[in-house]
Amino acid sequence: MADRRIVTITLNPAVDRVLEAPGFAVGKHVRGRRVALYPAGKGINVSRVLALLGVRSIATGFVGQGELAMFEEHLEEIGGNQVICQLLIVRARTRDNVTIVDPIDDTETHIRDEGFEVQPEDVARIASKLALLANEDTLMIFGGSLPPGVSPGAFAHMVDRCGERGAQIVVDTSVPALVDLREAGAWMLKLNREELAAMSELPTETEDQVLKASRSLLQRGKGRFGHVLATMGADGAMLIGSNIGFRGRVGVHPGRIVSTVGCGDCMVAGVVAGHMRSGDWKTAMREGLAVATAGAVERKAGFVSLDDVEEFREAAIVEPIGA
Repeated sequence: MADRRIVTITLNPAVDRVLEAPGFAVGKHVRGRRVALYPAGKGINVSRVLALLGVRSIATGFVGQGELAMFEEHLEEIGGNQVICQLLIVRARTRDNVTIVDPIDDTETHIRDEGFEVQPEDVARIASKLALLANEDTLMIFGGSLPPGVSPGAFAHMVDRCGERGAQIVVDTSVPALVDLREAGAWMLKLNREELAAMSELPTETEDQVLKASRSLLQRGKGRFGHVLATMGADGAMLIGSNIGFRGRVGVHPGRIVSTVGCGDCMVAGVVAGHMRSGDWKTAMREGLAVATAGAVERKAGFVSLDDVEEFREAAIVEPIGA
């Protein structure tokens, strides 16, 4: 996988606004200040983190006409020319995601907009774009929720079409889009406990249940699913494939955790970067855990410090899972 081209796909991007409001309370007038304003969305976050790790990617998907320049400038600046921005414009405004941080009560409130409505011609345009990018030398990472106008069936068709053209597919999406993927398949599914339960129709409350549910997906998929990357919050993560199995976690003081928003995107970027460079799944798992934990100690979602990555790489514990 070392020489593969990486493409991230974000169909429902966002502009993340982080506000600090001491003493925040619903229904009250509270003075606050803007802490951060930056482009986001799962695929955008993955491209940004890959760039910080020194890995090039193409970022495509949709973006509102008024926000294109903002996304292009941000990815060019933060990525150090590691990200090629090929987003397609839609005639609507990119959604806002607002995070309100209360430093007094140590709480975060997240307000998520639904997103712009995509027209049938937009769906056709992105499907054609992805078909042109997909080939045997490409790894395609589909990240994030679906905007209004993109049905789960249409999404599954995009994924299936790219896979048929030889691309390796990684999918990290929301529950509504997952069910139709049972027939499409993917090289890797990144799932949290809720998503894994919905996809496998099995309980995922304990680690043993997560393992059983992950393996059931590989068996049900009849070869359509190659790997399951199951994230379990503070309990770490599992990486399950037909011939591999690892569980791992990073021990970190809870007081250092600032926000877990975007940690899944960091995990995907770390695993992909680690496997691309080493070809070894244990190394990839360690890198994913390190990058995800580095994301958790940052206020802005989908950002990491390389010093933190190095620290948590040394602290990560990765163990094989028996048959």
